[in-house]
Amino acid sequence: MTQTTPSPPADTKAAERAATATYDAKLSRSLGVGGNVLITLSGISPASSVFILGGAALATYGTGVFWGFAIAGVISLLIAFCYAELASRHPLAGGDYSLVSRTLGPAAGVAVFFVGLITLPLIVAVFALGVADYLGVAIAGLDPVTTAVIVAAIATATACLNIRTNAWVTGAFLVVEMAALALLTVLGLIHVERPITALFDPQAIDAATGGLAPLGIAGLVIAVTQGIFSYNGYSGAVYFAEETKNARHTVARAVLWSAVITILTEIIPLAAIMLGTNSLEGLFTAELPVEGFLDERAGHAVTVFVLVSIALAIVNAIIAIALQSGRLLFAAARDRAMPEALAKPLTRVSERTRMPWIATIVMGMLAVLGCFVPIDVLLNATGSTLAFSYGFIALAAIVMRRNRTEATGYRMPLWPLPPAIALAAIAAIFVVGVLDPSQWLSIGIALGIIAAGFGYYYLYLRPRTGTHLLLIEASEEPA
Repeated sequence: MTQTTPSPPADTKAAERAATATYDAKLSRSLGVGGNVLITLSGISPASSVFILGGAALATYGTGVFWGFAIAGVISLLIAFCYAELASRHPLAGGDYSLVSRTLGPAAGVAVFFVGLITLPLIVAVFALGVADYLGVAIAGLDPVTTAVIVAAIATATACLNIRTNAWVTGAFLVVEMAALALLTVLGLIHVERPITALFDPQAIDAATGGLAPLGIAGLVIAVTQGIFSYNGYSGAVYFAEETKNARHTVARAVLWSAVITILTEIIPLAAIMLGTNSLEGLFTAELPVEGFLDERAGHAVTVFVLVSIALAIVNAIIAIALQSGRLLFAAARDRAMPEALAKPLTRVSERTRMPWIATIVMGMLAVLGCFVPIDVLLNATGSTLAFSYGFIALAAIVMRRNRTEATGYRMPLWPLPPAIALAAIAAIFVVGVLDPSQWLSIGIALGIIAAGFGYYYLYLRPRTGTHLLLIEASEEPA
């Protein structure tokens, strides 16, 4: 690694001064906006979100899913504006960690790094453990843990390929899952059973009567949180900033396109299902609402084919998240956010594929270990971190514009309304979570991870100012 000799920042202003120095480009700057969006959408996996998260939301919140996911879409776009502007100023590998550390300062950046270091491998494990459920319709007797380990290992190996190769691989899988969503939409809209106004009246199953009843405000708010979680992942475009051509201008577009496509490809099929099902009560009480609708309209054979496709979509998402994970660890190691003995090998980039292969393999190994953790523990460990990450990003978007007002790259419209409204929404979601005892463990784990990050910074990194946590920008290669 070749770098100039800046003074490592201890606060936000110092982080801005350090940005005048640059890392030499080591990753392959070979992605266009389209390639970046393909990998990012693969990590989101809209089809998996519709079948798994959307199905669970239908069963719990009924037609409230429409308003919940619509409001979540607005909030997600506001957060996407924040990511787009931050990435335009700091087009670096490392995702949230790189953006927050260079805007809010190193302490907050390390806290966000801890969130990603722990949750990204565990999210891979959660996804991998779900593959057997969908492949099981075609291959009986699959052991979830064994299947998860194999899938995580294959995904990690695939993530070690050239970034353009991964764009093609994930893009091919993405076509399959988009076709599944298109099928759901068509099946719903060619047999419309009720007017679209039925979606505007939030109703869910009343446990006491078994019939439909109005959904309360609290239920609608939780439906919004489910939607935000379902749309999550458009920020993945930032992880590939150093591999995207003309990144200072194009990564912002990749973030925004990924967010818009995700929102539309999830809310439209869910609305079509509710409009086209024979019975809303039957849909909302089904064990698997989306699969039940598909079986109702297309038959068992088509349902089996689509469920296998969803398994492939989950594998595709795991590959994309493995790509992100490796770049997070690579970026933190390059910034020397850890002891030199650990950082040096993690910054190695393959001469042939120009990707951080050791960092990717290490994160893949953590994901494999996560496959042996009980699923309820995994869900609690990853459940509440998203709100905190979005909170850091929204705050960073406000602080960055206040500290640097020159027009460089993308600038979000109506600043500071997007980050301010997003912060208010995140605060409301946090309050709802605090009021729900079932969320206390998840919130406590998230707070513990963030506290550990701050503790690591103040106890280990800050005393080593000058040799650790060098927050430097990456140089741009010609496209």
